[in-house]
Amino acid sequence: MSETGRRAFRIGAVEIAPDRNLLTGSGGEEALEPRVMDVLCALAEADGAVCAREALIDAVWGVQYGADESLTRAISLIRKSMRAAGEVRPVVETIPKRGYRLALPVEAASDAPGLESPQPVALQPDSPAQRTVAAGRRVFDRRTLAAGLAALMAVAVLSLAFSLRGDGDPSRTQLDAAAPKSVAVLPFTALSEDESDAYFGKGLAEELLNALGRFPDLHVAARTSAFSFDGSADDAAQAAERLGVAYTVTGSVRRLDERVRATARLQRMEDGAVLWTETYETDEQGLFTIEDDIVREVAAALQARLGVGASAGRASGDGIDPIAYEQYLEGLALWGDRMRKDDTRARALAAFERAVAFDPDFADAWAAIGVVGAYSAGSPLARDRKAFRARAEASFLRALEIDGTNARAHAGLAICYVSQRIDVGAARAHLASALDLAPNAAQTHVASAWFHRTLGDADAAMAALDRAIALDPLNMVLRRVRAEFQVSTGDADEAFVFLDACRRAHCLGEGFIAYAAAAAVFSGDPDRMRDWAPAIAAFEKRLVSIPDARKPHVARINPAFFSIRLDRPDKNEQIKRIRRIFEGEQITDTIGMWGPTLADILPDEQILDLLHLAYERGDLFSTTFAETPLYGVNPYPDWVLEHPRYHALWERPGMGELAAALRGNGVDAGLPR
Repeated sequence: MSETGRRAFRIGAVEIAPDRNLLTGSGGEEALEPRVMDVLCALAEADGAVCAREALIDAVWGVQYGADESLTRAISLIRKSMRAAGEVRPVVETIPKRGYRLALPVEAASDAPGLESPQPVALQPDSPAQRTVAAGRRVFDRRTLAAGLAALMAVAVLSLAFSLRGDGDPSRTQLDAAAPKSVAVLPFTALSEDESDAYFGKGLAEELLNALGRFPDLHVAARTSAFSFDGSADDAAQAAERLGVAYTVTGSVRRLDERVRATARLQRMEDGAVLWTETYETDEQGLFTIEDDIVREVAAALQARLGVGASAGRASGDGIDPIAYEQYLEGLALWGDRMRKDDTRARALAAFERAVAFDPDFADAWAAIGVVGAYSAGSPLARDRKAFRARAEASFLRALEIDGTNARAHAGLAICYVSQRIDVGAARAHLASALDLAPNAAQTHVASAWFHRTLGDADAAMAALDRAIALDPLNMVLRRVRAEFQVSTGDADEAFVFLDACRRAHCLGEGFIAYAAAAAVFSGDPDRMRDWAPAIAAFEKRLVSIPDARKPHVARINPAFFSIRLDRPDKNEQIKRIRRIFEGEQITDTIGMWGPTLADILPDEQILDLLHLAYERGDLFSTTFAETPLYGVNPYPDWVLEHPRYHALWERPGMGELAAALRGNGVDAGLPR
């Protein structure tokens, strides 16, 4: 095999370092299991030629039968990891009844500026399988090198054992006490003799370890150390003691006929309490859905328990009613999952409400109720929008009454005041307090992004969103909001790198298609709108089946909005339907998203009435897309901007200061003319 197989190389937007089993791209670093990396190297060496399944199996696993599932899993992991690392185009193509080939060209890493190619690893002579892959192409034989790697691993494990045992040098003894925000992820135990179960168990643990390793405030035991333990209950306790971690994540996988069952648990090692456990069962095709679910839910549970990521800066539990605290932690975990499962947002709110019922002086729980209100303006929870928002603000104020240094409440009020009350001065003061009290909390920087976005400072808003994502890297909602903001400022191409990938991977559920479809429409790109048309149609079909009581008011407008913007055959019928709706109901939800489109459909005075009512309800700038007219992406027609009543709108309390800030930042697209 040539040097391409083990020298660093590049496929599309991702650099591959085989010697480190690592992919690196704009999405960050993604680790591959050694044999999965071997498959990728074999495909890279073929450089676009077809690699037969049998040849790949023989070369990488060294068996004639029984590794089909392992190869299928390896191909799936390659595709998934390449997407996560930043390459959103298809990487591996399946050739029916033949095998696989790379769909993108292979380049030397040295061709990319700033990337250093490691020295090639010495390889063994060709095996028969290497000569059968495809016309002159060779596949790397893993078996001989595996022996050398195993020997190196044994030395590493022995060195670890002696260093942790504490013999000799007292400075190398085990940690006296576990760091409070620390965890070890142990290999998931295979409960069957199937070799692929063992690999799946280790791969699952590796995915989780990599995900948790992205949180800056969480200490995660390194893979080499954690994987030197077998994952049993006894070994988990020993691992926690030797690695100095407060929590362990363990689990098991078992194959039952054509079904696969996986169990995961999060355990606090101080007292052995199991804080979270779940069992998943699926067919073999659903293995990676299981993997994604476990990684997401364990990460969410750890965030809530340890106060990292989305839960950074939360209450410690000292002096709080224990039952109230458990309800609060449950609410945090549910809130983190709010766009993946139906009704999770409502369940989170109910948990926070139970927390303050048990402990009325629990400031963080009050702040959490406010957060649900501040971020749920477009949800079914906000049927009575004015009352819903008033309750959110009151909850933040109650939190500050109990604890004036509550950073979450200050951050939440900054959002409420800048986007709902249109009180720039008060919003700025609360944001300054939040930044001073919790500069490393993701929610603080989300509030900062909202503040700067509303004032027209796109660069400051984007920088704040990037900081929030760095602090909470698994939060797909933040990435969605970032993409929406890019669309609202005219940078749709970059936004759809994420939105398209999220749609393919189903990274978000509740409402995602509605947001992303609106973004596709706003982009004005005919190809993109056609690409998203099936997703829009599926969303609208599902919308019909949901009772009105469970839908936000704006859901009644969405079909007309899409029909008009996409110029669909039912456009005229939808226009008539919209006129009938507004004869009996004044809907102001996210008016900046759909208002400009309907400004030429409804009577002039009705549109202006709605804009003034939206101001009173706090709806003018309630979401990212509500602000698109200010950035000129979804502008109001000239007749609106020139109308005396639109000028009068900008003379209402707070609006003059906001207009001055917008003009100061070079934004005037949606201001009166």
